Amino acid sequence: MTAMFATLVLGIVIGYLGQRTKFCTISGIRDFVMLKDSFRFKGLIGIIAGGLVGYTLFHLIGADIPNFPIGLDITSAGILIAGIVGSVGMGFFSVFAEGCPFRQHVMAAEGKSSALLYLLGFYLGIVYFNIVTIQWLELLLRTTG
Repeated sequence: MTAMFATLVLGIVIGYLGQRTKFCTISGIRDFVMLKDSFRFKGLIGIIAGGLVGYTLFHLIGADIPNFPIGLDITSAGILIAGIVGSVGMGFFSVFAEGCPFRQHVMAAEGKSSALLYLLGFYLGIVYFNIVTIQWLELLLRTTG
């Protein structure tokens, strides 16, 4: 019960901050490279620094994160290639949509219908990608086993 309320409160705080600061990782990089505008890029640097501090503190209190850094326990080249293709595609389409999935969630909550359509495609893509990856993994296991 405590975890549920903590998650709700944290989600409200992060959503509020995301809406007020217009935080976006992808458009921050885009604006920095194309327009030399560092406003959103500072948010990306801040989240990286916050992650490093958070993981360091988490480690110092004796906690453990299984398989950290995430992604080093990949079992086949097919899953690795699918992950790379999916990541590049996500970044490519996010640049054209003017923001990362986090920003699209914020804009959808503000009532922007194009962000809602983006998220619909985003979640359908996740389902499709997971189905294809699972089928590749099953096919790989049948051929090797």
